[in-house]
Formats: sequence, structure tokens, C-alpha cells
Amino acid sequence: MKKLITFLAIGLVAAMVAACSSAEENVYKIIEDAASEENAFEKQQKPMNKLESDEKALFDEIMELGMKEFDQIQKLSDEALSNLDEREKLIKKESEALEKSKEEFQKAKTELDKIKDEKLKADAQQLAEVMDARYSAYDTLNSAYLTGISEDKKIYELLKDEELSMEKLEEQIEISNSAYEKVREANDTFNDKTEEFNEKKLDFYDKAGFDITTDSEE
Repeated sequence: MKKLITFLAIGLVAAMVAACSSAEENVYKIIEDAASEENAFEKQQKPMNKLESDEKALFDEIMELGMKEFDQIQKLSDEALSNLDEREKLIKKESEALEKSKEEFQKAKTELDKIKDEKLKADAQQLAEVMDARYSAYDTLNSAYLTGISEDKKIYELLKDEELSMEKLEEQIEISNSAYEKVREANDTFNDKTEEFNEKKLDFYDKAGFDITTDSEE
């Protein structure tokens, strides 16, 4: 459900081409330190995708069962609820990693004002604005995803009720689907801001006189 793009991993081999000021160097270091803080964020993506896939399989299996197999429906619903609990734990780790990245990136704000070249300073300030928008987009995504999980839990709690009507189930499934549509929209915004930041970051590095070699170029 959640396909996230993270910081561009540059495989940092950077050298100064000319005499860059310490302000540019400090901004560069802070940005890359912030990127390093997102390593824990990236580690959550693979297990999260697996949990999402597993939960979908459980839901599909439940939908294929008739009410005569209610005991099995209850068992699978409990498995799905446990799955959702695990996803909440991963989301918490993910959020904590982004918060650490945000805290690190805030240090760059002070250094930006020390850049002497006004055009480069303007580029750096624009870079910071995009990054702030990226963090804000993640907050929206995180909130939307937690809402989606909450609505999914309601589905599985309903499925454990032997007197459940199909109308009530369909109503809750529709609410859940609507919640995940907001997740998709928020995810697209986050990814767009991440791509924009990565592009502007490399452009800033180039203008600041850093010779960057990526892993793919080695």
C-alpha cells in the first residue's frame, strides 16, 4: 500500500573543487547526516510491504469462507489484527527515524544564512523549503496510514461477530477503502517532494563546488 521514496543515496564520495566556504561544507554535512538518520526509515519498507501483502491474503481468504466456517473466520481475523498491530509498530519506527532526520536537518537553517554567495544562498533556502514540505507531507501520510489501519481493524472486529450483516460489512469496507485513497494521495505527495528535494540537493552540491560521485558511477 505504501511505496515510499527516501533520500537519494549518494554513496558519498565528495571532494571540494575550489575553495568552498565552511558554510557550504556544513550544509552539505548536515544534509547527509539527516539522510543517514533515515536508514531506519528505509529498513521498515520491506517488512511493511510483506505485512500488507499477508494481510490482503488473509482478507481474501476470509471473503471466500461461508459463515458455516465462522471459527476459521475468527482465527483469520485475529491473525489480521495481529498483522495490523505489527504494522503500527513499524510505522512508529518509521516516524521516529523521520523525526530524527528532521531534527538534524534543522541545523542547516543556521548555516544557510552564512553562505556568502547570494544566489547560492537562495538556492539553499529553496532546498530547505522543499525539505520542510517533504517532512510535512510525511506527517500527513503517517496520519492517513494510521487512520487506514484503524479502519481495517474495525473490519476484522466486525468479522468476528457471527450476527454481522453484509450491509454493515460493506459499509466499513467502503470507509476503509476511502481512508486508503487518502494514503495513496499523501504517498504521491511525499514521493514528489522527495524527488524534488533530491534533484535540488544535487544541483546545490554542483553549484557549491562539490564533486559528487554516486555508487552507480563507481
